[in-house]
Amino acid sequence: MKSHTLFKSSALIFTLLVFAGGARAQEQDAPKFEIGIQYSSLSVNLPSFRGTENVASFGARATYNLTDYFALEAEGNVYPTGTQRDYVTGGASQQAQFGAKVGKRWKSFGLFGKARPGFVSFDSTLTPVRLESGGVSFIRFDRERKTHFALDVGGVLEFYPSRRMLVRFDAGDTIIRFGEHAELQSSGAAQSGAVGPAPAETTHSFQFTAGVGFRFGGGEVTGASMMQPSSRAHVRRFEAGIQFSSLLLSLSPERFGSVFFGPFDEGSQAEAGFGGRIGYNATDNLAFEAEGNFYPRKRFDFDNTTGGYPAQMQFGAKYGRRFERFGVFAKARPGFVTFSSVTTLTSTRTVTVGGQQFLVPTFDDRRRNYFSMDVGGVLEFYPTSRILTRFDLGDTIIRYGERDNATFITTTTSPRIPAETRHNLQFNAGIGLRF
Repeated sequence: MKSHTLFKSSALIFTLLVFAGGARAQEQDAPKFEIGIQYSSLSVNLPSFRGTENVASFGARATYNLTDYFALEAEGNVYPTGTQRDYVTGGASQQAQFGAKVGKRWKSFGLFGKARPGFVSFDSTLTPVRLESGGVSFIRFDRERKTHFALDVGGVLEFYPSRRMLVRFDAGDTIIRFGEHAELQSSGAAQSGAVGPAPAETTHSFQFTAGVGFRFGGGEVTGASMMQPSSRAHVRRFEAGIQFSSLLLSLSPERFGSVFFGPFDEGSQAEAGFGGRIGYNATDNLAFEAEGNFYPRKRFDFDNTTGGYPAQMQFGAKYGRRFERFGVFAKARPGFVTFSSVTTLTSTRTVTVGGQQFLVPTFDDRRRNYFSMDVGGVLEFYPTSRILTRFDLGDTIIRYGERDNATFITTTTSPRIPAETRHNLQFNAGIGLRF
């Protein structure tokens, strides 16, 4: 996972250098105060190689610019989607970071490094407790809140559509120090009641945040109104961009063995990925576009539906209105979502036990594609006539066709999971070029 973080950081630095090549004059006397709202995705690396859990949230930030190069800031995020319950994580989580950013501003954008200590807190971790009753030892798992020290280091890219407005993208490493805690100690511990301390451990977690803010203090607003037409928002017919994507998959209630144990509602799981987009502006109001995203976390196929690496393609239109510094649109884009390793029935064989015949199915992991429809809203900001920043928020509707249920042995044909339609919240944030 550390190599993934380095790769993403290198890609960010490369992008920033490209934009720096087209920088204009430095912004002078930047406004002193900033407040903003944001969307944040945190890929929590669990201790002891237990995997990665993605969580997504909305949050807020306050910044005070001591100079044009140095600022102090505080940020808070709440992640309601939650992580799997573990000894140090579980349930909904909260994050608060306090620190500094240092860098340089130009007229249309700024580039900074940041270092911000703070904490990440999980409200429903598991703590094993050894109990005895009638001479028999057993384990009870209590749920409790655990708070861990965290350090957020990385890069910040800001764009300034106007003197009072900013668009901000953060990418970096959130280093979490998981303290010493109680764990089951060895195989068979649940029966023997062996509970003991596990050592503290430090993990690295990739975090991406994107948001908008308002700047005030330090001078008067000059220039044209944001609501007036301008060459900044017109003429350019083609667009190409890159983006970060967060998809909250609403899981099927069907899962492995549900023919015996009944359906379980698994809720939602967040996936974090990157992608690209191309668009053609037929008019100032109507555009046609295609978008693709890939999500690099390999999913375990608990629900016989969404296993392996997810990927997505959407093709469609957006329609709305552009103003001096920004545009607002609605979008509707059909396409598909694909999963690389879905449990699929490949064959069956018949065995006879006690005069009765049973079917023994054979399953394999296969790619499965599902129709999807992306509907929602788009908010764009135009720092220059060539550069745009974009935020998408909407519902990715996925139609899961009839599929196999991975059961063991049956007396009839292997049961099937019926087709169903699920709604999934999706947020994208990115930058692009217009030409």
